[in-house]
Amino acid sequence: MKILRLSEDIDLNAPDASQIQIWKLTKKGERTLREAKIIVPEERTFDIYFDGLSRTLSWNNKILLKPKELRDRGAIEIEPSPNHRLELSDLKIKDIDVIIKENENREQDLLALKAIERRQRLFLLADALVYKAKDSDTIQVTFIVNGKLLKEHETAFARSKEAEKIRRQILNALQKNEPLRFAEDLLGQEFVSANLVDPDTITAKVTEAKAEIEAQIEVAQEKLDQTEDEEEKSELIQQLEEKKQQISQLQSQMEAMLATVPVRWLEMYEHRPLLEQALKDTQERLMIISPWIRANSVNRSFLQQFENLLERGVHVYIGYGLGDKDENRYPKDIEAEKALQKLASQYSKSFILKRLGDTHAKILISDTKFAVTTSFNWLSFKGERDRTFRDERGTLVSDPQKIDELFENILCRFKDS
Repeated sequence: MKILRLSEDIDLNAPDASQIQIWKLTKKGERTLREAKIIVPEERTFDIYFDGLSRTLSWNNKILLKPKELRDRGAIEIEPSPNHRLELSDLKIKDIDVIIKENENREQDLLALKAIERRQRLFLLADALVYKAKDSDTIQVTFIVNGKLLKEHETAFARSKEAEKIRRQILNALQKNEPLRFAEDLLGQEFVSANLVDPDTITAKVTEAKAEIEAQIEVAQEKLDQTEDEEEKSELIQQLEEKKQQISQLQSQMEAMLATVPVRWLEMYEHRPLLEQALKDTQERLMIISPWIRANSVNRSFLQQFENLLERGVHVYIGYGLGDKDENRYPKDIEAEKALQKLASQYSKSFILKRLGDTHAKILISDTKFAVTTSFNWLSFKGERDRTFRDERGTLVSDPQKIDELFENILCRFKDS
């Protein structure tokens, strides 16, 4: 009332022959009333794109690809970050309000977000520009679409978990030459080229199959969220469980395939577990070639496992050393070498520790189970999974005949005086 009085839309007036004053509309108030609009909430549905990497919203004016179209082009999928199902809590009313007003020329204000009616995964095709430092394994990745750099995506990608995987793939491609050369020199180029399998080839096929199933899971989950029919709910829950089992089976099949290939690539983080497996499971012979011996690798746990191996009567050959003896080593590294020398003296009939002096190759042979030629330093580097930018690669051989040939070839080095 006070506001209407101050705006001169109402005033006190006394009707003719009346002593009582009442509030009445002024001429200005009548004009205001005629011009006033009644606000009625309206429920509408809009198609809006939410970028899972940059976490930004956009209108439906871009050329986007469906998952199958992306795979047909052979493009690498970059997952959202964080990678979870889009919910209302991920959206901000003010951001959507701005987009609607800009693109629909509407004056109405967005009051609330009621629900997400449908979610569909689509992809923006971009070119990746990769920069690698000359003197380190540091990798920078940025993206470009129609000649325009996507700075928001570059920043978001750099801090995402997906970045570690993609960077590793890039480094893998750059660093394959060295372990491949070792393998070809020692095992023969023809054998390696005929039998080498890149795990990425196998995992890519499994990933494609998993993506199809995950898309089906997403559709079934949306139906489950929307239905009120108990019978349909039960069927959808059963479908979801079956799809999840299919994904688990695909993972098992992939692991079985990787275990049976004659020659395959090894990731950096696979090396140390293989060394520990060799210490635990080798029954007859073990050979390790590694340029350096360092305490962080030849630690207390390693030495205990190694002595258990010797107590089982396993014949062990360790060749090490690159160039002249390095006297500027840390005391703990000298102690680690002395610990191995002590075991070599104690188990002299079954353990030969020899300084070779020119050990560029790094090799691990366990019985006829497997042999690994690699750039990984077995006795000086542990190769933790979180060491993103030191990505050593190797080749694992499971062909018994080739393993025997490699073992006998290197054994000559230990027999020479």
